[in-house]
Amino acid sequence: MTSTNAPRSWKAGPVHLRDFGGTGAPLLLAHGMAAHTHWWDPVVRRLPPALRAAALDFRGHGESDWVADGVYTTETWVADLETARAALGWDRFVLCGHSMGARIALEYARAHPGRLRGVIAIDFLPEVSAGKPSRFSRARGRSQPVYPDPEAMAARFRLEPDGTELSAEELRVLGRHGVRAHGEGYSWKFDWRSLMHYRMGAVWPQLPEIQVPALVVRGELSTIITREDFARVARELPGARALEIAGAHHHVPLDRPTELARAVADFAASLPG
Repeated sequence: MTSTNAPRSWKAGPVHLRDFGGTGAPLLLAHGMAAHTHWWDPVVRRLPPALRAAALDFRGHGESDWVADGVYTTETWVADLETARAALGWDRFVLCGHSMGARIALEYARAHPGRLRGVIAIDFLPEVSAGKPSRFSRARGRSQPVYPDPEAMAARFRLEPDGTELSAEELRVLGRHGVRAHGEGYSWKFDWRSLMHYRMGAVWPQLPEIQVPALVVRGELSTIITREDFARVARELPGARALEIAGAHHHVPLDRPTELARAVADFAASLPG
């Protein structure tokens, strides 16, 4: 298993990093929308010593800086991945992203194929379609929420979408990691303005251009990526492997960390160089 010592935590310019140590093959973990590095903690604890894991907070998330004008783009977050790689001193590495982080990871793979040994894309939305609005879409146009009590705030934390195997206490702990002082009170470590400005295009045009080994993962119970879209991603991403993890909802790193850690380790071990 990866070292249980406290990870090294620091900022490279505007980007916050947690390096879990070790001397194995480099693995960079990228979270989803409104999340942060702690979403990867259950997975990191289960990784073998053959991998050296690090995780970043995208700008506008976690301990990373917020963009002054509140405008976040795919290019913003692809640049954050490159900042993290350079700060870690890595030449080539495996990149693993969940949800929004998976989409950013795929774009990084398209733009910087020489930097990657492989890319892992976990349970992401390939394109936005009409239908029931998510909690994120309903929040567009609202100002940054501020609360007086951080503990009560953490207790009201919910996932989006809300399907999960986590207990209420595990959700509260995860939520508490996402709280920060804000003005006269407390808010989430997430810049609400990104919901107003960030727009997701369809991933289909970029998939054939990605020329690095890829693993695509879906949670069996996911409501984000359908089985049909999952099969299409695996088909249109050159040479991709596909894995569905039983019993997992969209938040695979939280629901099935043991199975995901094994899949990540097996994929990384199979890569050349």
